[in-house]
Amino acid sequence: MTRRFCVLMAVVFCVLFPTHGFTAPDRAEVEARVRADVAKDLENPWHPDFLAVRSCLDGRPVTDFPGDVLEYWVNLECSYCGIVEPMLAQRRNADVCIVPRHIPTREYGESMKKALSYEALKQFSVNAALIFWGKMVPKTPNDMPLPYEASLLMAFQEALIAPEAFGDALGNGAASIIKQDILAAHERISVTPTWVLAGIRFSSCDFTAEQVPVALEQAKKARDGDKDALEQVVSLITNALMNLPML
Repeated sequence: MTRRFCVLMAVVFCVLFPTHGFTAPDRAEVEARVRADVAKDLENPWHPDFLAVRSCLDGRPVTDFPGDVLEYWVNLECSYCGIVEPMLAQRRNADVCIVPRHIPTREYGESMKKALSYEALKQFSVNAALIFWGKMVPKTPNDMPLPYEASLLMAFQEALIAPEAFGDALGNGAASIIKQDILAAHERISVTPTWVLAGIRFSSCDFTAEQVPVALEQAKKARDGDKDALEQVVSLITNALMNLPML
């Protein structure tokens, strides 16, 4: 579900079910929900052991990773779920592992097969998988994306992948990964993109490469009990949900 869709649905809800006239949710309402979600996240210890079988954007395994493991929840038909900035963040921060996770949704007809294809391509070549993602979800919403078939063909050519081998990869590993993500997202992730930093959900935050380590540092401080950092985290997420500048 994209950020714009969520804003639209909030407006529609207020039109259909008005309380005191036609008013969209104000900042205090959004901030209260964010504060409750962050408090819930902080109640649980953060141990990314459940991601042990996954890999970072650059292909490094999560198992025994010596740094911070971040989740990047996406829908590959969401125009905000680009790969360029997360990949730059991955390359510039060797002590960070960014793990892409998927939320295919029914309102996007091809989101399931795109998620499956990305995870299957990673079994052959990280570069091929990134090319596939980058061509389908351009750097800016104004750029024209390539259709699924054309993007997949470019990835095949990059890694010299045989179609029959790709079919095996779809069934052998990719399907299991997507199923796990769908189950994990239930009642936890509802907006894309969502980053999970130090166990805190940063909903609707389409961070730049420079913003990722800054937000991560604030999340780690908030988990350690820093009240000022907690307020920064709440404000950042609130701004993102209201489509305001974050950092």
